[in-house]
Amino acid sequence: MLEITLAQTLEEREEIFKLRYQIYVEELGWFENCPNYEPNHQQKKVEDPLDLSANLFMALDRNELVGTIRCNYTKNLDLENLDIDYYTKLYQMEKVGDAHPLHTSITGRFMVQSNFRRNGIGLRIMEALYKQQLLDGIKFDFIDAEAYLVPFFEKLGYQTIDKIDYQMYESSVLMVLDIPNIKHHEQVK
Repeated sequence: MLEITLAQTLEEREEIFKLRYQIYVEELGWFENCPNYEPNHQQKKVEDPLDLSANLFMALDRNELVGTIRCNYTKNLDLENLDIDYYTKLYQMEKVGDAHPLHTSITGRFMVQSNFRRNGIGLRIMEALYKQQLLDGIKFDFIDAEAYLVPFFEKLGYQTIDKIDYQMYESSVLMVLDIPNIKHHEQVK
C-alpha cells in the first residue's frame, strides 16, 4: 500500500538523499558536481543547501522509499546559506507581485524509482504536495522541469513561463502553478 508522508527524522531525510544518488548518479550518470548539488560518492547520497529548510515528501510502498519531492517555501529559505535574490531572479518570482515571498514556493527533486514509474505514484506525490501547500497558504509554486515532464505538469495545472538554461545540464522549462485558481484547475483535469 502506498503512503505519502513528510520526512520527519534525519534518518528519513538521509534515505531520500540516497534515493537521489541512485537516480541521479547510478541511473542517469550525473557523476560530476553541479552548481546546485554535489554528489557524495563515499556515502552515496545527494543533498544540497535547499534541503536545510525544505519539506521533503516520501512515497513509501510497503515501507520502501520509491519516490520523493522537495518543496521550499520562499519565506523559510535559509538566508545565511542561500542567496534569495538568485532564486527570485531564476524563477522570475516577481511576476506574481506581492505574493512573493510570503506565499511562494520552489519545488524540485521530483523522482520515482524506475521500476515504480507509470503507475500513478508521481501523481500521488504531487497531490500530497498540493494539499500541503493549500494548508500552508502557498499561492504560487515554481518548478523547473525537464522538457519531457512538461506535459505531466501541465495536466496538473502548471503553466510555462520561460526556459532556464543551466550551464551543467540541458535546458529546463520554468513553470508556475497558481494554486488557488480553481477555474484553471478544473479546465486542465
